[in-house]
Amino acid sequence: MDERYSECLGWFNRRHPEKINEFVKSVSPKQIWCKKWLVNQLIEIPRDFKNIHIYGGWFGYPLIDMLSKQYIINSLTNIDCDKFATSVCFNFKNYFNHYFVKTSTRDLVITGGIYKDIDLVINTSSEHMPNLPELIKNKSYNNSCVFALQSNNMFDIDDHINCVNSKEELIEKSGLNNILYAGTQNMETYSRFMVIGLF
Repeated sequence: MDERYSECLGWFNRRHPEKINEFVKSVSPKQIWCKKWLVNQLIEIPRDFKNIHIYGGWFGYPLIDMLSKQYIINSLTNIDCDKFATSVCFNFKNYFNHYFVKTSTRDLVITGGIYKDIDLVINTSSEHMPNLPELIKNKSYNNSCVFALQSNNMFDIDDHINCVNSKEELIEKSGLNNILYAGTQNMETYSRFMVIGLF
């Protein structure tokens, strides 16, 4: 095990022992596997992703760590509406010396901006929020920005407000028209879907 995750665990135990189960969930085998699946597909795309947005990135790690091993990142912003999640990410980045990591606590639907320098947007939590067109309707990204989305068919979980039944449904909901990758992974009790593409 990477000793830095042990340090993160120690930080959680000191600061938020009542929520340590959330940290355990964030580094569970299925969480790690799905993030590896994403990164492995991204590296098949002949692009250097230097400026990244993560939508609903939770604690950010281990995904940020995986990305940093593949790309020379100038800026990565973890955007989440949960202040606790972004504060954890802000603290974890110090254990990894990831000074390029920023956090932003905000509602993706109601906040906008011009982000012409961003070349990759990741959302592995699509089941928790509206469709991508709704999320970016008041944001401006460049035409070559790549969007990578994951969702699942776990309809029975209360805060899963936007699950899908297939990769085809995820593609349709995403609004992406230049699909670079689409796939499905069976996770024993549910399926995980991923699409990567451009508008």
